[in-house]
Amino acid sequence: MPIEDRNLSVGTRLVASYKKQTYVCTVEQEDEGVVFVLEDGRRFKSPSAAGSAVMGGKAVNGWRCWSLAAEVPEQEAAATEVDAQPRPKANGRSRGRGLIYKLPHQRGVAEGLTRWFCNGCMKSFITEGGEAPAACPEGHGAADPEAAPATTREPEA
Repeated sequence: MPIEDRNLSVGTRLVASYKKQTYVCTVEQEDEGVVFVLEDGRRFKSPSAAGSAVMGGKAVNGWRCWSLAAEVPEQEAAATEVDAQPRPKANGRSRGRGLIYKLPHQRGVAEGLTRWFCNGCMKSFITEGGEAPAACPEGHGAADPEAAPATTREPEA
């Protein structure tokens, strides 16, 4: 919901959602006037500059980008907090596979070793034997309660 009253008092919290992540900005007073401070400490002279920073440098109307934190419904805020948790990106080739899967091409891998790929860290790794590993070297897999269980499904031909 766009900000209608542009006379924001010091301490006002603003929220914005971009790419399923919620950002918070606080209005603070400085010698030069009001500044907009992001959670990471970056300070901006306008809500547009703060909005542009969270959107990776894109031009943005800050008064439309930000909403007053008090105006965001509790259900929406709870949903955006869940969405704000980073998820590993998956390219089109890994859809439908488990978190850890055996790569179809084992070229260049010595006999007795198997190359696997982890969608959690987006890296391949090699193990001895052909048994499915419980986790990748970075810890993603069945032992990670927030990650999908490791599987060894072969890709469809």
